[in-house]
Amino acid sequence: MLTPDRTACRYRIVLRGECRTLLAGILDGAKITCADGQTYVTASVRDESEFYGLLDRFEDLALHIVRLDELGPPG
Repeated sequence: MLTPDRTACRYRIVLRGECRTLLAGILDGAKITCADGQTYVTASVRDESEFYGLLDRFEDLALHIVRLDELGPPG
């Protein structure tokens, strides 16, 4: 999770189902791939507000998050 001294961070989010087409138009700058019935989203966020906004988008689309990994600062 984001800490006060470090704001920007990259995450890999695994979603149930292959939904690349659905997400392509709404996730600017995110890398989206599909394999084995899952969608893998790698995205950079600037702060906690943007992070929770990203998670809200998945919830709004009724997408099930299978796994969420923090990858560290963008680079």
